[in-house]
Amino acid sequence: MNEMTRPDNGTNTSARPNLKPVGVRGIDHLALITDDMPTTMDFYTRVLKLQLVHVRRVPFEADRGQPPYENLRHYFFNMGNDTFLAFFEYPKDLDRANRDLPGGMQHLAFHVPKAEFDDLCEHVKSCGVDLIGPIHLGGRFWSAYFFDPNGIRLELATSIADADLSVIESGCQTEEEARAELETLFDDPAEIEKWLQVMPLVDEEIAGDVPPS
Repeated sequence: MNEMTRPDNGTNTSARPNLKPVGVRGIDHLALITDDMPTTMDFYTRVLKLQLVHVRRVPFEADRGQPPYENLRHYFFNMGNDTFLAFFEYPKDLDRANRDLPGGMQHLAFHVPKAEFDDLCEHVKSCGVDLIGPIHLGGRFWSAYFFDPNGIRLELATSIADADLSVIESGCQTEEEARAELETLFDDPAEIEKWLQVMPLVDEEIAGDVPPS
């Protein structure tokens, strides 16, 4: 895939979406499960270039909703933006969960700046990992997909919108875009209007709907 560039098609707007403060700062950590910590450590530090930061064991405490095993390893990796990716190491030979059922985690997506997207995709492939993509998801969004050694679906996601937009800002929509989807979910116009009122809508579609050259 060639370097992604955004043509000047006149659809960009300099106005920032009206993002309101929320009650949390963001994700502190996302806790996943492995049954092979050494292989997991190698994959995330070598393939995705994350940094191992914290290693410990955790006791079983039923009232905390902890995993039902005593003295589990619980390791934390820096995945950028002041956020941890953590793994518990469960005993081997347990049944694998169906991640495509309600309540399952379908995949984990890492945001990659557009200037680094191609290089990281090539790095993942150079590590012997089967990579699907990059795939144009429509509009300004591009992604590539692969699996970690635990069978967890991973995604590298980027936006070819202006580089100074945050992840949240690049995901904002016009009223027309949002309304078209909400009309497929709700029959009641009042319900549609209720949700449009709380969304950080933009006046013009954020540029980036032309495939990279």
